[in-house]
Amino acid sequence: MRRESMVQCINENAGRRLVTERWRAPNRSVKKPRHMGMTGLLTIDEAARYLSVSKTSLRRWTQLGTLPCTRVGARRERRFRLEDLDALLDPNSVAAPAAIGPAAAALETLEQAALRGVPRHVSLHFHDRDELWRLFRPYVLQHAQRQQPILYVHEEQSRADVLMRLCADGLDPDQMTAGGLLRLLVPAEAYLRSGSFAAERMIDFMEAAILDRRAAGHETMLISGEMTWCLSGAPGVEEMIDYEARLNELLLRYPLVTIVCHYDLHRLSGAVTLGALCSHPHVQLPDRMVAGYYGPG
Repeated sequence: MRRESMVQCINENAGRRLVTERWRAPNRSVKKPRHMGMTGLLTIDEAARYLSVSKTSLRRWTQLGTLPCTRVGARRERRFRLEDLDALLDPNSVAAPAAIGPAAAALETLEQAALRGVPRHVSLHFHDRDELWRLFRPYVLQHAQRQQPILYVHEEQSRADVLMRLCADGLDPDQMTAGGLLRLLVPAEAYLRSGSFAAERMIDFMEAAILDRRAAGHETMLISGEMTWCLSGAPGVEEMIDYEARLNELLLRYPLVTIVCHYDLHRLSGAVTLGALCSHPHVQLPDRMVAGYYGPG
């Protein structure tokens, strides 16, 4: 895992600012605080300097359970062991891939963009299912940890793989499903109902799913779909990119909902990939998050 410093990038073609996190080795110049001799603990400011990350990232990782911390005092302030910080940066650590890197940085980028009214709509581009899960996993873990519902439309043959990966991360798919926090569907139950695709019908389906969970008390939700269903040749699949663009209008009405669309770089054409770039405000690449080219007409 690369450990370069956090950098700001400018997408000159799109004319938008975006932020991606890259990582460097821990900041060994941060001196061990004098009080560590007694407590062995770092404050959140010291831990952030040591890892060269933001305090916001540290708070998120502790909320996800990725980074252990101790709470002290009446204000329940976070304290960190140096050993835990070093373990986080160990490429062999189980926690490291989900905790740091471009996938986790994407969550922070979405949060900041949402404050400016940008829809939480991401096209995620991957080469294989391991890379797909590495990039998508932080979204799943964040929503699962916060007891926020997830709707995932996956390929027909991928159910066992999805369940295996959820279980490997300590999640209980059966319990989540029973509690209304997980709904797994295949394209024939969503995009290709009645054997065809229609953008208007699918927009209505998405809104109905959002309203169903809102009625259960959930304003925040994760919706995701694997987009290889467009290779089925079913009538109407040519409306897919128009549908993707219209999802942005839907998300403006539901700003706490995140939609992540999965695009297989090996199986989908360059034209489809270009369409995805132009219909999403956020693009998750294997090594970074960048701004998409979507803008209201």
